[in-house]
Amino acid sequence: MVRTAIVILFLTFLAGTPARAQEALAIGLKGHVHTVLTEEFTTEGGVRGESRGSTLDVYRYKPDGSLWARTVYSRNGWQVFKIQTTGTSPFQSSTTQNVFDAEGHAIETDTYNENGGLVSKTTNELVQKQGNTTVYQRTETSANGPVSTTEVSDTTDPQTGITHQVETRDGKLQTDWVIQRNRDGTNNKDKIVYGDGAYNEREHRPDGTTVEDRYSALTKSHTYQQSDAQGHLIAVIEKSDSQYIRCTYSFDKEGRPTGQINYDAAGNVIDKSTAEYRDDPHGNWIEKKSIVWDTKVEPMQPKIIMTTLRTINYY
Repeated sequence: MVRTAIVILFLTFLAGTPARAQEALAIGLKGHVHTVLTEEFTTEGGVRGESRGSTLDVYRYKPDGSLWARTVYSRNGWQVFKIQTTGTSPFQSSTTQNVFDAEGHAIETDTYNENGGLVSKTTNELVQKQGNTTVYQRTETSANGPVSTTEVSDTTDPQTGITHQVETRDGKLQTDWVIQRNRDGTNNKDKIVYGDGAYNEREHRPDGTTVEDRYSALTKSHTYQQSDAQGHLIAVIEKSDSQYIRCTYSFDKEGRPTGQINYDAAGNVIDKSTAEYRDDPHGNWIEKKSIVWDTKVEPMQPKIIMTTLRTINYY
């Protein structure tokens, strides 16, 4: 069995400037980090990424180690200007180009096939701004002409802070979103209703926790989620007339995921997975073991399914 290495180079020369040092801190790294190389070992194929300045190369490999596809991202910070993919089935060779205005808004996206022919063009524009209401329009066209037009109307009441956003596509309702805010401007409650009757409803509680109810009109099922004050997802319940599953999640003091347990309606453990970390002297993890547990035996037996190694160089 071929062991494929998934290699992702997350950071390059991060601590050279204060901004980049903050970027390293934002993803949980400690100390004066110079570079980070991450490798994941599995037998299911892999991904290898190399970051060089404004260019990110991502290689996808088959389980036998041969190249499946290569994607090159040309970017500046969070803005991605160009995406080029070259590969074999199921990946298609294509090029996507994004155009941004002076304020950083994406105003046009063009997609081309492997022969350079235009597949689709999407343009975004501010149609009008009147009082507390702003209307945006997004037009999608193909090589054969117009495909669809999406319009978004966004209104915020300055007295209550409530925002009402309605999105339509070719005149048909897509989403109806209402956002309620606290006096300091932070979100308190929001609910987005989709055209088919599905909805997502979320509430931020005074203790910092968040609860969410997601309803699917297609499956007539609810997904209830709860996050702690740090934003970690700690519990999920998926419930319908025909199924029920409850999932709990755990984290260590650094906020790193350490486990997930799935239960049935009777409270029996269906699945269990855990993660173990080994840190370097700076407190950054350099080895992570992903473990699944055989819940059909007593006591449950662990099996390592993936080992992730990080090589961190410091100044």
